[in-house]
Amino acid sequence: MKAATIFVASLLALSQPAVAQSIFDGLGGTGDPARDAASAEYEQWKRTIASQTKEHTSRLWLGHGSVTVHFCVDAAGRVADANVVKASNNEQALLALSTISSLKLPPPPASARKAAGGKCHHFSQSFYYH
Repeated sequence: MKAATIFVASLLALSQPAVAQSIFDGLGGTGDPARDAASAEYEQWKRTIASQTKEHTSRLWLGHGSVTVHFCVDAAGRVADANVVKASNNEQALLALSTISSLKLPPPPASARKAAGGKCHHFSQSFYYH
């Protein structure tokens, strides 16, 4: 009888309305919808840069190696500055620099332009040739 009472009490406790909570609550969000939306826009813009870089990367074979380019994107979406910081050889460095310089990017989201205070957004891109 005691076991049956505990079982019924357990069922009653479990039958109470559940509080809906997303499994994603608290994962990456700030709790401020405007700030989260601005962050999502900025992340989408960065994905656009990565996608365009991949699309514009030449398949020209110049041997094995790698190149790292640091670059700056201004408020209009132009690559304002690009520097090779590491390269296996000059040909690969020129190819990587050409890829970055040829990007036609959309301007950063308004919230990102405001946060940067009119300054450039800095990025680093590595190219691996094999």
